[in-house]
Amino acid sequence: MSIDERTEQDVAALRERIAADSLTSRRDYLRLAVTMSGGLAAGGVAVAAGVFHRHGSGTAPPKLVAEQLPPGQSVAFAYPGAEDRAVALRMADGTLVAYSSICTHLACGVLWRADRGEQGELYCPCHEGVFDPRTGAVTAGPPPRPLPRVLLEERADGIWAVGTLESGEEQP
Repeated sequence: MSIDERTEQDVAALRERIAADSLTSRRDYLRLAVTMSGGLAAGGVAVAAGVFHRHGSGTAPPKLVAEQLPPGQSVAFAYPGAEDRAVALRMADGTLVAYSSICTHLACGVLWRADRGEQGELYCPCHEGVFDPRTGAVTAGPPPRPLPRVLLEERADGIWAVGTLESGEEQP
């Protein structure tokens, strides 16, 4: 047997092995692609309709946030659930506010920067989102909605989280 015949046989054998190893036909591939596309479309519609919430909402038992919070300071806490990150702020004038610390853009962490501007700012470093610390409203960057608000009560024994509001919802 010549070298050319041997090479042709090796190439033919290799093609047969490749064909035998092929686990997905074109029809199977298209079926999979259509099924995944449909699932992604259905998920996108569900998210747009508000079926899945990115931030906790509603009522939860009151939770102690801090015993005290001096002006210009902040404290991170979890509320209403253990996975719901939040931040409480005491503004320089003594006003007490709290928000979800999950950015409404792509769910990055929001940080309090007291040294920025007159009142400070809530800042998302991922995409340069900036929120007004008094209202939670977006003042710069790509976030589409204000930060969800956490309702606080200042009591004799400390500062307590007592409820939440959705993005942009007014306090009752």
